[in-house]
Amino acid sequence: MNLEDITTLRSLLNKLDERVEHVSEDASEVANLVLEMNLAKNDLGMVYDSLTNILGELMESEPVIELRDGAQIERKVASSRKAWQHKELAGAVMDRLQHAAIDMDTGEVLMSGPEMGLKMLDYLAPSYWRVGKLNEIGLTADLYCEASEPKTSVIVRKGEAQ
Repeated sequence: MNLEDITTLRSLLNKLDERVEHVSEDASEVANLVLEMNLAKNDLGMVYDSLTNILGELMESEPVIELRDGAQIERKVASSRKAWQHKELAGAVMDRLQHAAIDMDTGEVLMSGPEMGLKMLDYLAPSYWRVGKLNEIGLTADLYCEASEPKTSVIVRKGEAQ
């Protein structure tokens, strides 16, 4: 593999992109195109993953590589975290915040409960809010965020296609 191979691939993708506006108006035909494109996307992902794995190994002593036009590649190593014990961790954080909210010399409370609740967001980055649960307490999520127009998605289930 070399840069010429990638240039050729990108050129072919650009040609395909130009032809998208001329696809059939038959849903079945377009569905077949979507299936094949999804399979090609997965194939490209496998090649990309293989290439980045090789690069990651080569970059052990050089964490950043500067490239053309200000581009750069950075190597980072991180652990995946899942199965969080949210309630336990939230309780521990609240204990720390409550302790920090009291002046140990005077006993004065420096932060109210609501202030501690907001301070919790310094340690927590929720990726979503439960819209249904918010509705249950009379809050409309769209008043607290930028809501886009609803988007229609197409789910591709490949079955045994290869």
